[in-house]
Amino acid sequence: MNTAYIYLQLYKLFDDITPVPVDCGQLCDKACCKGDDSGMFLFPGEKEVFNLLNPDWVRIEKTDFTYDYNGKTYTTPIAMCQGYCDRYQRPLACRIFPLTPYLDKNGHMDIIVDPRAKGVCPMAKGFYLEDFDAVFIKNIKKAFSLLMKNKQFKAFMVEYSKYLDEFKRFYK
Repeated sequence: MNTAYIYLQLYKLFDDITPVPVDCGQLCDKACCKGDDSGMFLFPGEKEVFNLLNPDWVRIEKTDFTYDYNGKTYTTPIAMCQGYCDRYQRPLACRIFPLTPYLDKNGHMDIIVDPRAKGVCPMAKGFYLEDFDAVFIKNIKKAFSLLMKNKQFKAFMVEYSKYLDEFKRFYK
């Protein structure tokens, strides 16, 4: 199946739902959307959305974050915005920020507050998972439960979760 189509359908889960029922950008002056030298990882297959839509507000770059699947090493791309975007074309990582999927040591998928967000987002610093909108969390679980059915995506998640563990060491 076409991965761009899958992601475009998953994006719809977040068109009208956000982490909290107010504009959280007012808390931090939209710190996560400044368009500086930071960006958001694209999940496996998600780059196809940007190849299809070709938005002018984002550039896709390579990272040094890799994962292995089926004897091949894959490089994870990152979406770098220019400080503005079409909210309906944002990557999945932007849509779910400051939360992220995570595989625990038993391979069970959880949704956690992204430890990388703690330096940027006031909600990531002070909120517990239950402080976020319940439908928002439910939609994240729905989206990533579907994606986890793909073996390549699961291979990515194993490495991604190890990567997040490195950040979690700094935010106990």
